[in-house]
Amino acid sequence: MVVAARTGFDLTEATVARLVGERLRSAGVRYVTGHPGGEVVDLIEGFREAGLEFVLTRHETPAAFMAEAMASASGIPGVCLATLGPGATNLVTGVAQAYLDRAPLIAFTGQLPDDRVEGTTHQNLDLRALFAPITKWQARLTASNAADITDRALHDTLRPRRGPIFIEVPSDVPRQAAAAREAAPPRVTARGAKAASAAVDRVAAERAAKLLRESKRPLILTGLDANDSAVAVSLRYLAEDWGVPVMVSPKAKGVFREDHPLFLGTIEMLGTAKLYEYIDESDLVLMIGFDPVEFDRDWRASATVIHIGPLPNEDRQYDSAVEVVGPLKEGIDAIRAAAGHPAPSRSPKDIRAFRDSFRAFVNPQRDRLTSQQVLVELRAALPEDALVTCDVGYNKAVTGQCLPMYQPKTFFMSNGLSSMGYGLAAALGLKLMYRDRKVACVLGDGGFAMVMAELETAVREKLGVTVVVLADDALSQIKAGQERKGYPVTGTTFGKLDYVALAKGFGITGHDVRTVVECRDALRSGTSNKPNLIAAHVDPTAYQLG
Repeated sequence: MVVAARTGFDLTEATVARLVGERLRSAGVRYVTGHPGGEVVDLIEGFREAGLEFVLTRHETPAAFMAEAMASASGIPGVCLATLGPGATNLVTGVAQAYLDRAPLIAFTGQLPDDRVEGTTHQNLDLRALFAPITKWQARLTASNAADITDRALHDTLRPRRGPIFIEVPSDVPRQAAAAREAAPPRVTARGAKAASAAVDRVAAERAAKLLRESKRPLILTGLDANDSAVAVSLRYLAEDWGVPVMVSPKAKGVFREDHPLFLGTIEMLGTAKLYEYIDESDLVLMIGFDPVEFDRDWRASATVIHIGPLPNEDRQYDSAVEVVGPLKEGIDAIRAAAGHPAPSRSPKDIRAFRDSFRAFVNPQRDRLTSQQVLVELRAALPEDALVTCDVGYNKAVTGQCLPMYQPKTFFMSNGLSSMGYGLAAALGLKLMYRDRKVACVLGDGGFAMVMAELETAVREKLGVTVVVLADDALSQIKAGQERKGYPVTGTTFGKLDYVALAKGFGITGHDVRTVVECRDALRSGTSNKPNLIAAHVDPTAYQLG
């Protein structure tokens, strides 16, 4: 007999919903986010009986964003749920976000029972086909396969490359008795797959070390797979030993302290062209944990590349002279050991000069309040371990470049998919999981308007997040593109919102700020159990550099 350790419940007598819930809980899952329909109420009840908390969102897409953010922060698979038909289609964007940002996620939706699939047209979609392009695999849950499907999903979602799994649940299945299962659910760890625990090739590490010793202008470029505390330590030792400057991708912000004298900037964010000029002048790039989805342009640098990652460089986004494949920490440590006595070749003075000039370049002075000034005040108001999210648009470009982060897994954005609406939902998911930590999000007014109903979710769940809206009454990044092409501004501006009145409608405090002092005061006025909404009315010309 298999007994759930938490409750003493006999799993051999469980319903399908209860069995799935118990296996999710055994893997560390605590929350399921979603928006229900009648077809999934039995599934939700089984999850509740297993000790999982269902968190209602006002739309399915934010539910998936919340689950993805929790998974990315913790390494524990996120779980989201929707009904069939429009519920499932609304979930697609959030699942696609997890797919392109390599996050472990399990998405459940309702589905018609077997005896109604043929001949029924109402809300009848081929959901496995719908989710196939944006998930690692898809399955239909039954009483006989429930345990195996759940266990496999928990394992495979963490296997490099991490990514979502889709499971459709016919509405008559959750209450059925699950097939007897004598094996206890497997223990799931964030490392997940065998590929991530394989030994590092010492010969490859020695070849990489030789290239490092011979390089005159080396550079470290760090990506999302390196966003880990243990990797951060080895990365810092390597950079400091050899005096190698470091750039990060947006998904790796925090893995290398941004106040470190060797830190240069974040590629693909504000001012990225100048960072690519520096890359072009380098003769060696150590590409550590970089996923090809993180590049927003073709790689054209002539520098020799050392690929250090959990998987071989099979995407060929860049050509690599050496591949050190395996756990990143072990790979970095093997290169350091093989490299011998450090002999830095870059001039610290030159590194400092570039760093200082780049900082000045992305922080232009204006008469009105700028987003860059808002971010200075936000950073000063937050502890180093605060969790910060941003949305998509110019707010993403400026936050990704101008908000310094100091610890791994403290900064979150939608990068691979770049979906507007992510920032607020992700912040709510992070606060739900880490109630003892400060959480803030930086949004554009366009993305905020898409998901502002989730402020009610935050109030209901007592999630005291700081919500900063960089307001300029436009889709400014798209508007600027129109203007660069000489087009008239069409479809990229909208009317003003009364943010203070809006906040009052949700029962929270709202602020309109137009100066640095007003911004500073508003950031320090929040409470621990309600959102603090701050509309910073900024000068959008500060996004336009040069």
